[in-house]
Amino acid sequence: MNRPALAALVTAAVLVGLLAGLSQLGGGLASLVFSVFLALAVVLAIVGGLRALGWSKDKLREHAWRKEEGRYHAFAGVPLQVEDDGRHVWLGGAGLLRVLGRREPDDVLAARLPGQWRRDAQGRLLLRVDAVVDYLGHMPGRGDPRVQKLRRYLERDVLFPAQERHRRR
Repeated sequence: MNRPALAALVTAAVLVGLLAGLSQLGGGLASLVFSVFLALAVVLAIVGGLRALGWSKDKLREHAWRKEEGRYHAFAGVPLQVEDDGRHVWLGGAGLLRVLGRREPDDVLAARLPGQWRRDAQGRLLLRVDAVVDYLGHMPGRGDPRVQKLRRYLERDVLFPAQERHRRR
């Protein structure tokens, strides 16, 4: 059941309950008008409370995930480590190998991109994303739809936003 239908049912149930209760007391027109206004006030309080609860839930979620906002990247369900150091955007080599379905040492992947890789503080291989995009365009198997989608993903969802951030600085 959708939200507006549920709200209408709750409103109707509250209104019927109030009117039935007041009819048992034997009130006249004044009590009917009073009960209608009371029912509307109750409904407005419930709706306002639900909106405030939804707003506070959104704010709590935003606060909890603020450190991760804009930093999570994944392709085909494989999480990708992406770092932006202000000059270049770097992609984790392990995630790239998993996406491509290859099992080879990091050194082999680094040798394919000479001068465009580095190691982070934990010793993980990081590759410049622009070099990876170029490599994906020239590698054997570049016609594979998965490779083409990965290349387009890196260009559109990783490189372009980073270039815009750098341009705005």
